Amino acid sequence: MDSLSKSRRKALKVSVAALCTEVGFGVAEESAIETLTEMLQSLLTEIGKSSKAYTELSGRTEVMVTDVLTALIDQGIHIDSIPAYANRGGKTVLISPVQTAAPPIQKVLSAGENQPHPAHIPEHLPPFPDPHTYIRTESGTQPVSEYQLIREKAASYKRDTERALTRFVAKTGETQSLFKDDNSLFPLIAVQTHAQPYLAALLPKDQDLDTLEASDIQGYGRQGSGSRPDLPGTRAQKSETVDPELIDNPYLQPVKLPKYKKYKIS
Repeated sequence: MDSLSKSRRKALKVSVAALCTEVGFGVAEESAIETLTEMLQSLLTEIGKSSKAYTELSGRTEVMVTDVLTALIDQGIHIDSIPAYANRGGKTVLISPVQTAAPPIQKVLSAGENQPHPAHIPEHLPPFPDPHTYIRTESGTQPVSEYQLIREKAASYKRDTERALTRFVAKTGETQSLFKDDNSLFPLIAVQTHAQPYLAALLPKDQDLDTLEASDIQGYGRQGSGSRPDLPGTRAQKSETVDPELIDNPYLQPVKLPKYKKYKIS
């Protein structure tokens, strides 16, 4: 129920209470007042619907007095008794409700002056918003551009990142502690030992053997003069790639790795 319906319902309830006071009732229950109010609202609704129906039946759009009188007759109300009832003595007169002042509308803060409509836009359309919403938004504070502060912030972010990663590894992996009894204080990342630690330095990691020249790849037990046919990615297939000399930017040229050779192990 919206606010308008609530105000109308309240006015009908006050009218029913005034009629009960005229008849002689001093006190009434809330349920009784609500029932009488519902009956009065239903009667007025039916009278309005009947009046509208008679108006449309006559081919009109505005309700006339004759339409209302015909609707009252259909509801069983004696029309001749209405003037006498309206002029009765000792009736309760309800004063009109006081119109409350509408709350003031707060002005929205505006930045800049709104631009008027161009000639091709009608005036009844909404005006343009503030210019900063579709042109630019000025920043209140200037960004920090001092070298010392930027370096301090970068160092702080790096230190926090390393600390967070260290704590994550310490919580998810194996940890050691400076104290034998309590491992929760000052956790350290456990050092993983290998049976043959020297292999990590001898095995290649950054080079792909498939991209090397076939003449430079020799197996164990083969002589240095032996060779194998071209493998995928060899010099025969590299001719289809882009010539590095055509690239002017040195940062975009492919990386030139040193030739990798395997020597015979006696």
